[in-house]
Amino acid sequence: MSALHAAPVNRHYLEKVMSVAEVMEVEVIVDILDVRGLKLVAKGTQVTRALQEKLILHKLRQPFESCVRASGSVDARAIVAIASRLIDTSPSVAHIVRATSKGGASVLAQLGKLEFGSALEMMLTVADRSGAHALEHAVLVSLLSICMAQKQGLSEPDQMVAGLSGMLHDIGELYIEPAHLARGRRLLPHEWSHVVVHPRIGQMLIDELGGYPFAVGRAVAEHHERFDGSGYPRQICGDQISAPGQAVAVAEMIAGLLLKDHPLERAELALKIIPGEHSHQLLSAISGALRMAAPEVGADPVRAQGGEGVGRLFARIAAILDIGEGLTAGAAAKSPSTLQLLHKTMERVRNIRRAFISTGLDVYLRPEPDLGAGTDDMLLFEREVACREIQWRLRDIARDLALQTTTPDERLALAPLVRMLDDDLPGEPAGEAGVVMPPRRLHTGAGVANVRRQGG
Repeated sequence: MSALHAAPVNRHYLEKVMSVAEVMEVEVIVDILDVRGLKLVAKGTQVTRALQEKLILHKLRQPFESCVRASGSVDARAIVAIASRLIDTSPSVAHIVRATSKGGASVLAQLGKLEFGSALEMMLTVADRSGAHALEHAVLVSLLSICMAQKQGLSEPDQMVAGLSGMLHDIGELYIEPAHLARGRRLLPHEWSHVVVHPRIGQMLIDELGGYPFAVGRAVAEHHERFDGSGYPRQICGDQISAPGQAVAVAEMIAGLLLKDHPLERAELALKIIPGEHSHQLLSAISGALRMAAPEVGADPVRAQGGEGVGRLFARIAAILDIGEGLTAGAAAKSPSTLQLLHKTMERVRNIRRAFISTGLDVYLRPEPDLGAGTDDMLLFEREVACREIQWRLRDIARDLALQTTTPDERLALAPLVRMLDDDLPGEPAGEAGVVMPPRRLHTGAGVANVRRQGG
């Protein structure tokens, strides 16, 4: 028997379904029975809040997910309409579609072939109603996943696997406590344990409800894995990640940048931090396509969010390395597993220190940096983006370290390192909040990463 059969209804998903039922009709499409065969809700019943307590108190013979359907559910036609709008309104998306695929019509045709059963259609509808731009993000990831699969030379069936996986990649989040996913909330390292399971939950849902090939659920499970083994939930690397999984991972990463101002600069700075996270072939295709995109004018300002100054950030990296080296040499690393974890963590931090230099941030450590004439706006923009990216990467390492410690003694011993990775320097004031205006025309080749040559 599957994990969804004879199991309690997930209360987070049920609550979201009830919220949808308040704004559109949701109908029971089969009799809902408890595990003993007792009918709880008859087919044809309209879902209302009155059913919530009855459903939450019983284990069901058939998964609740396959028992309900909304009128006006998300379907392939709605997905194609959103994808067409994204291509028409975003030059960056349009260039990627043209550069990596057989053409816009081909990608849209592939999206139009996507099929979802009633359970997954309902989940996409719930996602659409639950989060700002959630459906738009899923469509963009699906579209880009097909582009990446075509760039990889995958067969049409595997392109469909990538498209389906991209569309469904975040459905596992519907089963997570909403507070952990709240926009603007910064999770503590140990709190990530509630979030990093969503790829595996998504795989389980797809395998049990979708009727798809195994490869679809597998690619969903892999969409946060990274080529260098730094992803989650399994920390697999290289060709251990399926080709559709690689396509979805790159698509999900780049989708977060494309609808912001100056996506090329953001993407290239992000890739300089950890260059080995994704397939070089796919990243080269993305970079080439974005370089073809016309510069955007009148972009929104980048708002500094109280980040660290460059000097404080470099000092923080140095302090992290000092703490880690002290733990490695001391009694804290008394077990082989702890020592291995520390070595892996310190190598990732050293990579970030190298990235600090490769992005050109080290020029700001000079007493009087020579930034070159006429480049202030560009440098300010790129400096802010690079600093934020490095801070996020350090917090990623804090998350992974916290989640991979397995014993109370190990957690206690490594706690100072986790805190330093996740937090600002003790006693240091937060950086001043402000607005950084992106330059009206940026050329990455003359940006932060090249200041060191300008400054001698």
